Amino acid sequence: MRLRRFIGPDATTALRRVKDALGPEAVILATRARPGGGIEITAAVDADLATAVAQPPPGAGPSELETIVRELRELGARVRSLDSALRPTTGVDTRLGSEAQELAERLTAAGLARHLAGPVAASFEEARGAGMPLDSALEASLARHLLGASGAESRVSAFVGPTGSGKTTTIAKLTAAKIGAGRTRIGLVMADMCRVGAAEQLGAYARLLGVRMRVARDAEELGRALASFADCEAVYVDTAGLGGEPQDAMALGELLAAAGEALQVTAVVNAGASERALDHTWRQIDALAPARCVLTKLDEGAGLGTACTWLAATGMALAWLGTGQRVPEDLAAASGQTLARWLVAA
Repeated sequence: MRLRRFIGPDATTALRRVKDALGPEAVILATRARPGGGIEITAAVDADLATAVAQPPPGAGPSELETIVRELRELGARVRSLDSALRPTTGVDTRLGSEAQELAERLTAAGLARHLAGPVAASFEEARGAGMPLDSALEASLARHLLGASGAESRVSAFVGPTGSGKTTTIAKLTAAKIGAGRTRIGLVMADMCRVGAAEQLGAYARLLGVRMRVARDAEELGRALASFADCEAVYVDTAGLGGEPQDAMALGELLAAAGEALQVTAVVNAGASERALDHTWRQIDALAPARCVLTKLDEGAGLGTACTWLAATGMALAWLGTGQRVPEDLAAASGQTLARWLVAA
């Protein structure tokens, strides 16, 4: 039997290439995500069997031909059984229509866990059945199952996360966006004396945006800094990057707890981090009780499926997506529309 491999940027494109080349009777043997991006499908077609039967080995007599036909039919049955076993399962009721099944396959190919892809696809089909347009049905279903509820934004927000995840850039983007919306009373606090040049980076953004900034070396200085920003509509606190030492998170927790004002903790995480790295991050930030999360570095080709699965497990709400380095353009509020673009269409 002749096996062929087809590659596409997503499951839909790859499947279309399979059908274009092998026809509607093609049998899908395996589907996998490629390390560099895209989907690879291994497929065969029963027509290959017919071709083999039509061209028996030279000198094969009638009895030999019958044997070949029988063996090829048995092989075809085994291939179809193998196809059923290897076809990616989505956790979706098999009675769902092809449109919902295709969506579930695309979501699992993007890294979303089956137990999440199934409900998303089911809600999508329900909305479609009620007459909702495809785009609207997709966006509503993604928002319902993957965003979470973050509640109202607090006046003071502290941003925590691994070193290099993009905390300072995220703060600059949020500050610039608020200034663009006419809210100019914003304060920035650098509560990080570990990173060389950390205060200078945030300070450069503060000067560029025309807002005040204070440096806090300990809880007492953080309290004074927040008090000096009592007239501000929003205060953003940048913090030291969390590494592998448990005491780093403990020290940061003690610093924020002693600030003298309620803080809303926001985690900033690289969307392309592995499942293992995300679990390690959660062990660091769990004690800080983050209510929401920013997923960054989508411009570096990071997928959202694994990170969205992790967010659902932690209970954090997805608040923003960092899609590039530009300030403030490359920060998108999380919504069904942005998820459809960066999770499904990417």
